[in-house]
Amino acid sequence: MLRSPRGEPADRDAWRVQREVLHLATRIELQRHWSPEEIRRARAHEGDPRTGLALGSCDRFGLAEVVAAGPELLAAWHNAWAPGANPRGAAIVAAAVDCRRSGLRRPVSRQWLQDLHLPYLAARGGPDLQPEPFDEAMRWACTAAYATSGLLIGNFSQGYTAFDYLLNAPRLPAVPDHLWDALLSRVEAGDAYDMGLVAHQTGRSARATTALERAREAGVEGADFLLAIAVGDRGRPREAAGILAGIVRRRRARWGPRHPETLASVHQWAFFTGEGGDAAAAAAAFADLVAETTAALGPEHTDTLAARHQRAYFTGEAGDTESAVRQLTALLEDRTRLDGPDHPQVLAGRRSLIWFSGANGDLAAAEQQVRDLMADARRTLAADDPHLLAIRSTRADFAARAGRIDEAIEMFTELAAERGRLLGHDHPHALHTRLQRAQGLVSAGQHGRARQELERIVEDARRVLEPGHRHLVLAHRVISRIQPR
Repeated sequence: MLRSPRGEPADRDAWRVQREVLHLATRIELQRHWSPEEIRRARAHEGDPRTGLALGSCDRFGLAEVVAAGPELLAAWHNAWAPGANPRGAAIVAAAVDCRRSGLRRPVSRQWLQDLHLPYLAARGGPDLQPEPFDEAMRWACTAAYATSGLLIGNFSQGYTAFDYLLNAPRLPAVPDHLWDALLSRVEAGDAYDMGLVAHQTGRSARATTALERAREAGVEGADFLLAIAVGDRGRPREAAGILAGIVRRRRARWGPRHPETLASVHQWAFFTGEGGDAAAAAAAFADLVAETTAALGPEHTDTLAARHQRAYFTGEAGDTESAVRQLTALLEDRTRLDGPDHPQVLAGRRSLIWFSGANGDLAAAEQQVRDLMADARRTLAADDPHLLAIRSTRADFAARAGRIDEAIEMFTELAAERGRLLGHDHPHALHTRLQRAQGLVSAGQHGRARQELERIVEDARRVLEPGHRHLVLAHRVISRIQPR
């Protein structure tokens, strides 16, 4: 940092030289807000979370303000929980952040924040924190940093929202049930749809179905379609396929057979038909859908490529693994050319190809391929990305097939814990991983331990899965193999 010339002569000479150098510089004034051209160029890099955050805020704040104020405000929020600091303000901010994370797009009122923040404060210690009065807490939360924003944005008449930067803070806990339930009981039907969409995207299927049922009952456009998908993902694929069959009929009558909305509903109906146990029917339906999407949207459209992937997958699930391998090989060539080798769908296609290639082929080669795929996925995907978790599941399954049972049990144990944490222990993906672990225990001769785990799995599965679901069928089959005689 430059200092004023108060020191010895040598110091003054150094300062004079520095000043002269600065005078030679060209001064450029930067506007607070980005220009349209700057925004256009920045969108090429919005995969960087910092750039994405700034793009999302550039209608209100400048880039420098977002980057400078964000860490300052986040630190202030964390420090405010200390007893005698601003713990009530911190609780109010926590409630506002979780309102945004729950999917609520519009601001919330002062009265809502007054009610919603109380469980957060109680969970941290309540009166022991020496919380400040509510009015003081609101003033603190709305105080701007660097003339940009406070932790809360808004006012009494328009309502309040949390500053965008806070939503991406590291190690935020899951949105608690008390906030989600209280919010859903207050919001309008359109808000319930948004909340259901976010819940579905984050794997919270029970929350998704609850919110979307409310939106559907109120007649929100598209709620019936998204609800059907959430029902299927929750573990009731045959029920979902039945609902979607009706949606397909209505959309065909309203928009015609090749409208994008019609094609999207056909895709989901075919998918849950296969998930419900009829892989051959799903493969045939997706073959027809590939032709329809190619004609309507083009051979390189995302929906066409997705239909090709599902056609190959269910072809393999129906028993024709050779055709599945051929289809996936061709699809991967097109996907890699269009999207590049690191695209998540390219990685997913590689996993499917390895899976069906290894079904009747060289297991050692398949294991090496999945290890290579794992390295590529870890380089490009987040640790809890569903694609990466699926690759880990394939690797554990191959280890079990190769007879390395202890290694497979360890991998399935870790994966079951992570899927349980992310999705809930009764989510179909978590249940399947728990089943695979139990099968490993059976193979290791630990029948008593396996039986106990299988009984818990069945209890959890019956609570959420439809009767006859393949996970339930598998669990009962494994139990029957180890029943004491």
